[in-house]
Formats: sequence, C-alpha cells, structure tokens
Amino acid sequence: MKCAQCGHKNCYKIGQNCLGWSVEDVKEQYHGRDLEMMQAAACTEGRYYLKLTRLEESVEFAKLLGTKKIGLAFCIGLAEEAKLIEAYFAKFFEVHSVCCKVCAIEKNKLDLEPIKAGTKEVMCNPKVQAAVLNKEATELNFTVGLCVGHDMLFTSASAAPVSCLAAKDRVMAHNPLGAIYSRYWRRKLGILPEGQV
Repeated sequence: MKCAQCGHKNCYKIGQNCLGWSVEDVKEQYHGRDLEMMQAAACTEGRYYLKLTRLEESVEFAKLLGTKKIGLAFCIGLAEEAKLIEAYFAKFFEVHSVCCKVCAIEKNKLDLEPIKAGTKEVMCNPKVQAAVLNKEATELNFTVGLCVGHDMLFTSASAAPVSCLAAKDRVMAHNPLGAIYSRYWRRKLGILPEGQV
C-alpha cells in the first residue's frame, strides 16, 4: 500500500474499496472498547468539526467514554505547557502527570549517548512514565512533547490508550508539519514538488 502517493483518493470521493475488505471484515476489527472508542471519535469529529481545539476535543472524547482518570506524560522542555494542560484537564477529570526525567538516572548508567559529549545528563524515562500511569490506573493517556522513540516506548508500555497533544520538534516550535508547509524546508529535504520554486 502507498496511499500517501495515491492521486485520486477515490476511497473518500466515491467509496472505492481498494483492499476489497467487506463490511464484515472491517466490523471484526472493532468490538468492545475499540468500538466504543470509534463511536466516541466519530461523535467528537461530527459534533465539534472546526469548532474546538485538539485540547477541547480530547476532553469531549474522554467524557463520551465516561473517563474519570487521565494520564499526562510530558517532556521537561514543555513543563509549563503541561502544567496548563493539566489545569484544563483537572476541570473535568482526575489527572496524573509524570515528567520524562522521572527517577533522575544519568544517561551513562544505560550507555546512552548524551547531547553534549563528556557531560552528565539525566535520561528520559518513557517506560517508567508509563509504569507510573499504569499504577495510577489511568484510563486515557496523553503525551506532550516526548522525543521521537521515547514516544514509541511510552505508547507500547502504556496500559491505557495514548493520544499525542504535542509532538516534539525543537526546530519547528513543536509543529513537525512546519517542515512540510515551508517550501524552503521542502527544498532542503529534497521533497519540493517539480515546478515549484
């Protein structure tokens, strides 16, 4: 499959089924909690399309699922943002938050490469972030600025479903799509469409 390279998007436009999966095949993918999440996601999209921010939509989605406990796994570089997000979530839910530097273990203890050679640096700890939130029995977890790779480790270790509120991108002010929207970056990355200057 190379859907990103598709020129017609007929699945969306005219209902073309490129895979040939039947309705029953697809329905088999969604049952129990997964079906509830799909229904809540569709409700959130349908009711709030172009009306609410991602943060507000996250609250409405969680409410539709009857969520009581939210987890927040954040990067220390976005601690101020995490504090404000937690304050907003706390208006609706019990919130448990955990910083990436939890346990304060130095990188050299796990043979991890530091940002600057020869310095002592505390490692990010995504698996322990997940363990902390798992112990709190959070029902949904949200990430704020976890590094590439750390986000994957957190997500794979989280007992609760995970959604990303902010993706780490230090160069693009935490907006990774900035590199795609800017023709200067598209040129630098070698993905400038033919004919664009």
